[in-house]
Amino acid sequence: MDISILERLGEQWAVLLVILQRLVVQRQIVALLLLALGAEGIARLLSPLLGKVSGTDSKKDSSHSLPGTLARWLRALEHIWSPILAVGIGQGIIALFNRYGWSEGLLREGLVFFWLLLSYRLIVVLLYAWRDEEEAKDVHRRILGPLFVFLLILGLQRAIAGIIDVSGAQPFSLSGNGISIGAIYRAAFVLYAFLAGGWLLQHILTKYLLPRSNADPGMGNTIRTVSQYVIVSAGILATLSSLGIDLSSLAIIGAGLSVGIGFGLQELVANFISGILLLFEQSIRPGDVIEINNKVGRVEKLRIRSTTVRTNDNVEMIIPNQALLTSSVTTYTHTDRSVRIHIPVGVSYKSDPVEVRQVLLGAARRHGLIRANPPPIVFFEGYGDSSVDFSLAIWIDDFMNMRRVSSDVRFIIWEELAKRGIEIPFPQRDLHLRSSINWDELLQKPKTDEE
Repeated sequence: MDISILERLGEQWAVLLVILQRLVVQRQIVALLLLALGAEGIARLLSPLLGKVSGTDSKKDSSHSLPGTLARWLRALEHIWSPILAVGIGQGIIALFNRYGWSEGLLREGLVFFWLLLSYRLIVVLLYAWRDEEEAKDVHRRILGPLFVFLLILGLQRAIAGIIDVSGAQPFSLSGNGISIGAIYRAAFVLYAFLAGGWLLQHILTKYLLPRSNADPGMGNTIRTVSQYVIVSAGILATLSSLGIDLSSLAIIGAGLSVGIGFGLQELVANFISGILLLFEQSIRPGDVIEINNKVGRVEKLRIRSTTVRTNDNVEMIIPNQALLTSSVTTYTHTDRSVRIHIPVGVSYKSDPVEVRQVLLGAARRHGLIRANPPPIVFFEGYGDSSVDFSLAIWIDDFMNMRRVSSDVRFIIWEELAKRGIEIPFPQRDLHLRSSINWDELLQKPKTDEE
């Protein structure tokens, strides 16, 4: 930071200390502190009363509580009581100051922050009342919270603009241009606006537009991902432009670095290009069940650099996109989500094959996750060493349920075969000994050449 800036801020800080020593300023600061503490204290005293009225008090009989909607709105008042009381009491304090002829300009500036807090909390209450909790949390965290912080900083800068000129200070320079704190604030707000707009567009596409248009899931994911990266890229360029950076110079620098990036970041560039190809080719889409490296999982997220696959054991695999594009990947749900699985069964040679076939088909019909069309089929596989081998072929709609369905059907088959007395044999071997060999000769220790 330049020394002149430090000196400038030091001078302004000295002016601020002189202003704070004035009685008229101290009186208003004390009034604002008492206003904030008093409003919060009264709100805390009223909170148990609202709990009793709305039926949330555990000691109160729930049969006398108010209806759910009214009770929820009363509970929401707990979050806005404090700013409401601060605004109301603050107007009374301003009227009192006017009555005694005291200056109340600082009080009015401070009351703006309570109005801002009231508006913010009221919007949050309405949001949680109208939308489901998960969606409301996302909107609160991504949009309303940062927006409140930006407005709070803007209000604070406006309140002290006549005392300390912070926004005009230039802590550093870039490309020969001084970057002021005000420019940094504007750039941060521009970046936030683009990021919030990108998330809001994705949310609207995912929750409202794409489901109603019956669009293909892979195409929907492509639209969401591409739109997000386009908006974020535009936001970065707009942010740099708001800082006064010449974008043409960045293009020249980017052209010079392209060769170095091509050699030094080959894997990253390859994954990036592979991600774009996968998005537009749609050979792998979110929701597909794939097998890679002898592991089966469902594709959850397909990003530009990597793809997230979740297995049945709730293990997330982060796979580089280049591996999905260049290696052999087995997909079970690319064109048709239904798959056929085979359950081998071996029975004794004493069993009736027709009865075994009826048992296997009956076991398949008992399971609710097995499709009736195409119907289950029993194949007579052959004559084994110890058993007659059959195979039950069944169709299911979700490959991720294969182990569960196979296990359930095996339990049912075991139960049905046991009821009918049909044996499931185990491997048996017959040992034949040549009777012409004398047992004493077999037990004798063989003689060596030395002996």
